[in-house]
Amino acid sequence: MILPQAVRRVGKLALACIASMTLTAATASAQSSRAVRNACNSDAKRMCPREKPDSPEMHYCMEAKGKLLSSRCIRALEDDGVIPRGHFKS
Repeated sequence: MILPQAVRRVGKLALACIASMTLTAATASAQSSRAVRNACNSDAKRMCPREKPDSPEMHYCMEAKGKLLSSRCIRALEDDGVIPRGHFKS
């Protein structure tokens, strides 16, 4: 059965939301990694100054700013397996 284009778009949107939620949950688990904290600390302070370190709000904020993260922070997240390699490349 061929799905109408609108239904396919909704399906793609749902998949994107699921992927984003998965990444956000994975990012939250990064709080135990000293390497990630060290590499991403300056990004977090600069991009999300109102959020508490390692809080869910901080992780949501950092995810929203993903493509603006420093290469050092992205590399640490990739090395820890928090995000797949190349996740923030367009």
